[in-house]
Amino acid sequence: MVHRIESSLGKALGLPRSTQAECAEPADGVVFVNLDGLIFVEAGDKFVPFLGSARVLELFPSATVDEGATRFLLNGADVMRPGIRKFDDWGAQGALVVVKEEKKGRAIAIGLSTTSGSEASVMTKGSCLKNLHYIGDRYWTLHKQV
Repeated sequence: MVHRIESSLGKALGLPRSTQAECAEPADGVVFVNLDGLIFVEAGDKFVPFLGSARVLELFPSATVDEGATRFLLNGADVMRPGIRKFDDWGAQGALVVVKEEKKGRAIAIGLSTTSGSEASVMTKGSCLKNLHYIGDRYWTLHKQV
């Protein structure tokens, strides 16, 4: 299971292959996987870090958005470049990025980069991150049942 998740993420988690996976399926097609406190959501063929797992969020680059963008993100909108105040270079397109709100620095969404980090740094408009998971979404609600 560890290898499958690492392959999906394109990132090494630093866990031994013998790590036990605890899985829960609260709804058809949605599986929560807990690897020694690192929680992921399996949806289809992809694994996404779960926002309620602080330890897993530390493994990914982040982008901080202004207050005006927060309410849109919490309704499922993608992250637009003008709303980003600062961000880590996330590398190539297709990277998972933790989206944080500016005021308290809390993680509010997980985005999939639609551009490379270097492209995003020179953009002035347009979408940079596709919103995959946000506080209050289906995954957030289903995790309460686990």
